Amino acid sequence: MAPPAQSPAGSPTPDVAAYLDMTPERRAAAKAHVAVLSNTAGKVALELPLSADVDDFRRVLVAEAKQP
Repeated sequence: MAPPAQSPAGSPTPDVAAYLDMTPERRAAAKAHVAVLSNTAGKVALELPLSADVDDFRRVLVAEAKQP
């Protein structure tokens, strides 16, 4: 497996993990999972104050995971 190619800062990459040997179905599932995690992390970051600790993060993350 070759290391990922470096792209110039700010330029979008067509497929971030193109160097990984994955089936299209697994790649699509991984992208969907990353999208869900990114969305949840964004919600948690907006809800917590800057002084939040790891316990606050866990509390909000668990509450977010329980929502449908």
